[in-house]
Amino acid sequence: MKKPKTEQDYLNRIHKAYGLIARNLDKPLDIHFLAKESAFSFYHFHRIYTALTGETVADTHRRLRLDRAAAQVARGSLPITYIAMEAGYETPQSFSKAFKKQFSLSPAQYRKANKSAGYSHPYFIYPPIHTEIINVNITIETRQQETVYGIRHNGPYMEIYNAFTQLWDWVIASGLASQARYGLGIYYDDPLCTAPEKCRSDACIQFNHPLANEPTDKNVQAIKLAGGRYAKYRHIGPYSTLHQAYQTFYGQWLPTSGYECADQPPFEIYVNNPHDTPEAELITDIYLPIKDK
Repeated sequence: MKKPKTEQDYLNRIHKAYGLIARNLDKPLDIHFLAKESAFSFYHFHRIYTALTGETVADTHRRLRLDRAAAQVARGSLPITYIAMEAGYETPQSFSKAFKKQFSLSPAQYRKANKSAGYSHPYFIYPPIHTEIINVNITIETRQQETVYGIRHNGPYMEIYNAFTQLWDWVIASGLASQARYGLGIYYDDPLCTAPEKCRSDACIQFNHPLANEPTDKNVQAIKLAGGRYAKYRHIGPYSTLHQAYQTFYGQWLPTSGYECADQPPFEIYVNNPHDTPEAELITDIYLPIKDK
């Protein structure tokens, strides 16, 4: 059957990315490189990786460097201060704090314990891959290319409401309120691997028909939403819990779906108005662009 084969393919590619991290611990992380080498779209790679491994790429990198440092500590031949510097920590104190958090022992205690018991610490172990199957309400839709109108927001995604406020002010001033269908957000970066101030998104609005003329407000841009197949997941609840829906999408549905992410960002359609709808009743339709494997 197609689904098990697809799932194993996802696991193999995630393991490849994991191995690349493990073999390049002294090099800066390059998400674009990891996505390319494991044959994932950059827009979706990190979300898939995090959903399947239970940790971010940066977490994996940090943990494996600590694993390597623990092996050096256990052998007892290098000063702990030197090991801390090699592991990328500015002070022995910060290294000791991180080390104790991961191993429940200080470096000195760990060295002593391993001398007594004999060293057997591995360099790294692949993390568990989460493949629990759950029932989720995901449907496949074919959408035509559409034009929406949006304002770019650079910064934390939870602050995109500022761009939506500016956008709605333009809609009102332009006399277009009666033509508005719904609000829509396009999200280009994974906030788990992108600094909040560098996250890019577009606060958009869809009208009944494309505008006859380009917006006169230079901040408002016409944006083409690509046509094609999309997986749609309906989330009901606060916007602050949307990340759980993405975890379901990327970690539990996608690997067994028989589909691959297309090289386009996901977007969200906001079905009701957050200003007059209780948080628990907010409806958000998440659209993930897909293609056959």
